[in-house]
Amino acid sequence: MRESLEFDHAPEDVSCLYPKGPVRQDGFASDAYRLRQHQSSDRGSASKEPGADPVFSSRQRRILEILGVSQVAALQARAAAIRNGSDLASELIVAGIVEEAHFAEVAAEVLGLPFEPVNEIDEIFGVETLLGRPPPRLIKTCDPTLQAKVFVCPTFECLDRIARSQALQSQWRGKIRVTTPSQVLAAIDRQTASARSRAATLSLSADTPRFSARTVIEPQQSAAIIAILLGAAVLHHFDPALLLTTLHVISTTFFALCLGFRFPAIFLPKERRSPARTIPEPGGGDATGTVPIYSVLVALHHEVAMIPKLVESLERLDWPKTRLDIKLVCEADDLPTIRAAYRETHGRAQFSVVLVPPGQPRTKPKALNHALPLAFGEFVVLYDAEDEPDPLQLREAYGRFRDGPPELACLQAPLVIRNGHDHWLAGLFALEYAALFRRLLPWLAHHEFPLPLGGTSNHFVRRHLVAVGGWDSHNVTEDADLGIRLYRAGYRIETLTRPTYEQAPERWLVWHRQRTRWMKGWFVTYLLHMREPLRLCRNLGAKAAVAFQLLFLGMLASSVAHPFFIAICLYYAWELSSGYLTLAEAGFVFALDVFNVVFGYALFIAHSSMALEDDERRALKGRYRYIPAYWAILAFSSLRAIIQLFIDPHKWEKTPHGLDSRADTSDPRYRIDPIP
Repeated sequence: MRESLEFDHAPEDVSCLYPKGPVRQDGFASDAYRLRQHQSSDRGSASKEPGADPVFSSRQRRILEILGVSQVAALQARAAAIRNGSDLASELIVAGIVEEAHFAEVAAEVLGLPFEPVNEIDEIFGVETLLGRPPPRLIKTCDPTLQAKVFVCPTFECLDRIARSQALQSQWRGKIRVTTPSQVLAAIDRQTASARSRAATLSLSADTPRFSARTVIEPQQSAAIIAILLGAAVLHHFDPALLLTTLHVISTTFFALCLGFRFPAIFLPKERRSPARTIPEPGGGDATGTVPIYSVLVALHHEVAMIPKLVESLERLDWPKTRLDIKLVCEADDLPTIRAAYRETHGRAQFSVVLVPPGQPRTKPKALNHALPLAFGEFVVLYDAEDEPDPLQLREAYGRFRDGPPELACLQAPLVIRNGHDHWLAGLFALEYAALFRRLLPWLAHHEFPLPLGGTSNHFVRRHLVAVGGWDSHNVTEDADLGIRLYRAGYRIETLTRPTYEQAPERWLVWHRQRTRWMKGWFVTYLLHMREPLRLCRNLGAKAAVAFQLLFLGMLASSVAHPFFIAICLYYAWELSSGYLTLAEAGFVFALDVFNVVFGYALFIAHSSMALEDDERRALKGRYRYIPAYWAILAFSSLRAIIQLFIDPHKWEKTPHGLDSRADTSDPRYRIDPIP
């Protein structure tokens, strides 16, 4: 029985299946080494057979013939494999010329080995060590009867080496099975699901609880809030006018400082879309000499109608498909979405579906944390179900990462709203996004201030993302929190110019619930980073710490305070017009109130209009008259967020997409028919 479990001496002639060789900083085997293996295998197999094809051996030609692959297609796939650092079969599979399972079956037949999936009873040795790495080409398993098996996923290039292996003529022949990389990935997913689910549920609360929103308000913060309220109550009892005047002066002064902080963003030159960086040929200047793998994560929940359009958008990404790792992350009990995901990605080797076990907290960051260990790209990008990223966005991000400083950990792509001209609510949403993603965030990045990330189109260097613990599963605005944690850990965040296009909600209730979740998450994020104010200042530095207060606290305070400033201004105006008050009596505070209201509108208009393209500006110019109403309903949503902060801080109010978010569901422009 012991003999069947000994794997210490694997067959030497199948060593091409192991990810050996130089290891990069993120722990991955060097793609340059794999490429050299690929090229030397071709040369070796061709040179050892008299009269052999200078490119393919007789065995390789036989497989191509069985698969029905022409010589031209094979040569093109070989060139792509050398260019991308992949293998010939993978290039044929992503091109739709060969199916993955068919290639594995033919390879097994030619090698005289059985073709077999990795069964649920086959336990993989050292499965935890395979997480976060490219798919292994060889795994070792043992079933409950202690039957040992070796599963191999042969590449086209190493078939001859495996066939010549003396191990196939010995006791190893009965242990070796041929399978597919998809089967191996599914087995790794299956056997690590429970551990990943536990880790995703706890996330930051396990190792760094003070950075987790699992506890929203700590006892010290509660005591401080109670002390402030008691002090205000005592002052109100003895001198109500003094209390109101003090609060008024502090709030209006702070509001003016926040506006002054954002004002210089007006002078930031408008960014133009940078040219997409050319992915280098092997040895053409890239550290690994080949194309890196890019992982794409998309968290989905009740998104049946959006999946066809989403898959189509991701298919348009201008990146070699053999170097893409796209994961659609679905809740395990959301069967309609799961069925749609499998149906739309069938035959697309770069896609896989990851199922998240149901359980609390049921949040997007928990789903992402569950899937992240399975992502094996050097870079990771997040998208949402309704996203349509610019096809060249990955190339721009790669170029920025390659040329940027070592501490550059994240790049935020701008989000552009496409339906702003169709509805006033979507129009204000579009203006808001233009001011934020195309004006304020680039300005913050330019001055190396902390950046609150948007919830999508964030590009990460995977090892940096893992180093800070991923996302906080208990924070309903995990993006803003992650941006601050990255900055506190010493990493940099910058912005891109290639956009991601989205559709904004047109129904007030959908917008209201989404904005409530966002504002609640911002309140939570501010509270958790203010648990240790002195430590925060040390992490950020004095200048960035001030920027953090003006950015976060300013946004939270202004979301609630703006209607009150308008009411105060109207009250003073009525007093002045009625003769009950003179300008001298109104004083400097009244002038500051008027300045805050007027300059607040002017700054928003300036930021958004300067960020818009000419056609956008023409389509949205009529929406500015709705700003007072928009900020009034924002205040209402913010007040609801404060209430939820105390009674249901982890509630995730999902934003529906497609028809459910449309004001006119019969409008054919918005028609997205769900697949039954």
